Amino acid sequence: MRRESLAAYGIAPLSGALITLMNLLNSRFSTLAGNLTATLVIHCVGLAAVSVILLARREKPRPGRAPFVYYLGGFVGVGTVFSSNYAFAALGASLALSLALFGQTAFSLAADATGFLGRPKYPLALRRLPGIALAFAGIALMAGSWRSEAFAKLAALASGVFIGLSSVLNAELGRRKGLLRSTRVNYIAGLATTLLIVASLRPAFAPAARGIEAAGPILALGGGLMGVAVVTAMSFVFPRMAVFSATILIFGGQALAGILLDLAAQGSLDLRKLIGTAVLLAGLALDSALSQRSAPPRRGDASDTPN
Repeated sequence: MRRESLAAYGIAPLSGALITLMNLLNSRFSTLAGNLTATLVIHCVGLAAVSVILLARREKPRPGRAPFVYYLGGFVGVGTVFSSNYAFAALGASLALSLALFGQTAFSLAADATGFLGRPKYPLALRRLPGIALAFAGIALMAGSWRSEAFAKLAALASGVFIGLSSVLNAELGRRKGLLRSTRVNYIAGLATTLLIVASLRPAFAPAARGIEAAGPILALGGGLMGVAVVTAMSFVFPRMAVFSATILIFGGQALAGILLDLAAQGSLDLRKLIGTAVLLAGLALDSALSQRSAPPRRGDASDTPN
């Protein structure tokens, strides 16, 4: 296995853990400032941060053009923010997260099986079904009760699909244009989309400003800065492994970080979540052992690391 692929297997769960912390900050910020205001600030902070990093890093532009669809990762990401916030508020974190993973996993399996956007194909062979079924069993175990509002359930499922789609789009753009440039494009597209929504809804700015002031710099800046690291990390991970494997590893990091945060906040472990996470990761291990996939074809040195 290539060194970059080994690194991706380590970065994936770490990025998942960072997502959990980022979502915690963003949800608290949204509660104080409102979803639309929080989304706008998050994208402004993220764009400013990645622009500064690009100036310092001086990532060289790569020749050639990328298809327009690859530039839409940020647009899809705005849908992720709104659908996730609604689902978490209506369903609670456990069920919303599990349904989102269900949607993301379903998308990842379809993307692998079809070679979505020219990615290497990983056909859904029968020998993979036990591992996939075990992973879904872990999701169901973590979810607990599935009784809740139908629309909120659809929003949670949609948020998972949006996460998978935006990750693939950003990864493919990063492979062609560089990780940092891809991340900047993600935030430009997300900010432009959010500004269009603001222009359409015309929210009152005075309450939004008071909400930002009440949130303080850690909540106002933390989510946007962490988002840059998450988008860049996922753009590195997804070209180097199957979408299904990346999805499960990232969620494993999310779930374990959530368990540790619960332990820190409540002084006790949620045994159901802990067992569910273990079952989910066992499903990934079983899938890898049974499928015996060959490594995907090398896609050129341009996909390795940014210049």
